[in-house]
Amino acid sequence: MSSPNTLRVLVADDVASNRAIVGAFLAKLDCQAVFARDGVEAVALFREKKPDVVLMDLMMPRMDGFEAIRQIRALAGEHWVPIVILSALTGEGDIVQGLDVGADDYLTKPLSFPVFAARFKALRRLLDMQGRLYGSLEQVRAVANGVIDGIISTDERGWILSINRAAGRIFGYSAGEMIGQPISMLMPDSTESGQDSLVRSYLEGGGERVIGQIREVIGQRKDGSLFPMEVGVSDLQLPSRRMFIGVVRDVSESRRIQRRLAEDAARLQRYHDESEREQELAMNIMERQIRSDWLHDPAVQYAVLPARNFSGDVVAVARSPQGALYAMLADATGHGLAAAMSVLPALGAFYRGAARNAPLESLVTELNDLLCSLLPPGHFVASALVWLAAAEPVGQVWVGGVPDVLQVDEGGAVMARFPSCQLPLGIRPSDEALVACEAFRWEGPCQIVLCSDGLTEAESPAGEPFGKRVLVQTLASVAGTTRVSGLLQALERHLAGQSPSDDVSVLVLDCLHAGCPQGA
Repeated sequence: MSSPNTLRVLVADDVASNRAIVGAFLAKLDCQAVFARDGVEAVALFREKKPDVVLMDLMMPRMDGFEAIRQIRALAGEHWVPIVILSALTGEGDIVQGLDVGADDYLTKPLSFPVFAARFKALRRLLDMQGRLYGSLEQVRAVANGVIDGIISTDERGWILSINRAAGRIFGYSAGEMIGQPISMLMPDSTESGQDSLVRSYLEGGGERVIGQIREVIGQRKDGSLFPMEVGVSDLQLPSRRMFIGVVRDVSESRRIQRRLAEDAARLQRYHDESEREQELAMNIMERQIRSDWLHDPAVQYAVLPARNFSGDVVAVARSPQGALYAMLADATGHGLAAAMSVLPALGAFYRGAARNAPLESLVTELNDLLCSLLPPGHFVASALVWLAAAEPVGQVWVGGVPDVLQVDEGGAVMARFPSCQLPLGIRPSDEALVACEAFRWEGPCQIVLCSDGLTEAESPAGEPFGKRVLVQTLASVAGTTRVSGLLQALERHLAGQSPSDDVSVLVLDCLHAGCPQGA
């Protein structure tokens, strides 16, 4: 069994004794011999056995050594196989002719074993070097073929020397179709922005602007289609020649994605701008529906904080012709414009009811039936409505779906609590909901406090709600004239910089001033 270092040697000689002598020499040198009796057999065995070294006699029947060397060298191609002539011909012309047709060395017969052994040691070293070089080249080629970008090498004239697999895939050519061709074949005829023009610019003195820079140019595939590509060129100066390495990346997909993102961004901007205009119009309409002049009544303190641009909470106040004070705090399902639109129909009915001095129960019934007829299923308006008489210290309250309405004294202590015992507006018709109001009175200074659940359910960063307890404590800690601002400050401390997750509304009515006309 041969070792990995055993050389396979093809021996071509028409004399049997010569073959035997050479075979014996090769056996001592750990070589495996394959014998041919003429040039025809030599060529056939070379094709079949693929030997590492060829020892060739020149004078043989059927095909002489000169022709056999020529054919074997053609079969070997780029792979170097040492061919050594073994011949009794010692003429200068024979030696020159043998080397010209492709032989690498010449040994004369009879052979000297020491010389033969020394020549083989030298050949073995050369073959080992070739093996290492070939392995390195294969590794470099494998790395280049594994790169997803195209790699193309050219000479100074812009002629293609080599490509990797990705370059062939990008342009649609095989390596054979590209190597040896001008790199301008990869660019449209009408442009001169490819690697050859970049190289020419570099050689003409524009190196700092070209070499090492990534540029986007237009490439052309084999089928004629054009595509954007990024090209970077590097200068490689070898001892015997100068090369330029171009790295090519097809960016058509990334450019398509960029265009799509830009189109989407423009479309979103248009939608945003249109939404802003619509919300501005809706807010203007909403503000026109709310009688803001009534909110400046001396008996009223209020605040509305939207969770978004548009609040779904609405606070409305009105005076009847007889001077009675009507107040409504409404919290529609959801947030923003959609929630606000749910409350909008109720505003007109609220002001009309106050204008005719309607009893509170009648007003609530009218609002409920109106919203039941307009709102889609699943939508409703949690509300609290208050009526304060003009000439007497009496009032009524209706609460449906919002936190308890509180009656507090001058010091902020809770005198009475009116919990939500009714369904929110818009859920069931009034004849089924059994609308009922609760009466109350006062003897000294006091206030009625209404708020939405956006206040009581507002959570701190630790997840703790503002809650009824903090609400009551805050009312007792601030003056009656600053109850709303005090609640907002307490809420701000509770949220610790966070924004409320729901709309927040607060309404405080001063019972002592309820009978005063507006502006008194």
